[in-house]
Amino acid sequence: MEVYVNPRINADVFLKNPMDSELGKKIISYSVKMIDEIGFSKFNFKKLAEEIQSTEASIYRYFPNKHRVIIYLSAWYWEFVLYQINVKTKEVKEPKKRLEIAIKNLVYIGEEAQTHSYLDMVILQRIITEQFYKIVRTKNVSVQNEIGFFESYKRLCSSLASLFNEIDSSFKYPMTMSTAVVEMSINNTYCCSNMPSLTEIKCGADQKSQIEMMIQYFCGRLLEKCQLSFN
Repeated sequence: MEVYVNPRINADVFLKNPMDSELGKKIISYSVKMIDEIGFSKFNFKKLAEEIQSTEASIYRYFPNKHRVIIYLSAWYWEFVLYQINVKTKEVKEPKKRLEIAIKNLVYIGEEAQTHSYLDMVILQRIITEQFYKIVRTKNVSVQNEIGFFESYKRLCSSLASLFNEIDSSFKYPMTMSTAVVEMSINNTYCCSNMPSLTEIKCGADQKSQIEMMIQYFCGRLLEKCQLSFN
C-alpha cells in the first residue's frame, strides 16, 4: 500500500525543499539507497552526484552537508511513524488498545507501507536503526535542537507520553518512558544482528514479533496497576 504523506519537516534542515522538484526527490531516493549500501561514513555528495548523473553543486543547492540529509530522512521517518499511529488509533477510544497499536506500528512500520515510490520505508527503517545515535548525538545537537531539527522525533515521543498519561495519570515519567520505548525498538533490532549477547531477542522471521512482545511486557510491568493486557 502506498500512502502519500506531506511530512512537517523544519525548513531550516534543508536549503531547498527536495519535494518541490524531481531532482530533489531523486536526491532523497538515491541517498537512502546509497547510505544503506555503503554506509553513512562512506556516503558523500560526489558519489551521490555520480549516481544520479548530476553535479555536486546541484546537490548543495538542497543541503549544505550530508548530515543534514540524514536529519531530513530521520524527520521523514518519524513523521510517517506518527502518521500511521494517528490513522490507526483515530477511531479507538481505549487508551490501552491505542498503546498496543502504537507499539505495533513503531516496530513494523517499515514493512507495512511506502510513503512514496521514491522513498523505500523498509530501507529507511534499517538506516534509522543503524544511524539513530549518529543523528542525535553530535557536538551541535543542542543548537540543532533549538532550531527545531528534531521536532518530528519529539512529536512522536510526546504522542506516546500522552498515551501513558491517559492510562495512568499518576505515572511520573511519561516522556522518559516514551523515549525508552522508541529507543528499545531501535536498540534491540540493532543488537540482535550485531551484538546478540546484549539482548534476548533472537534474529529470525519472528524478530519483530519478539521485539513487540518485549516492549509490551515492559510497558505492562511499569504500568502494572492498570493491568495492561495485549492480545
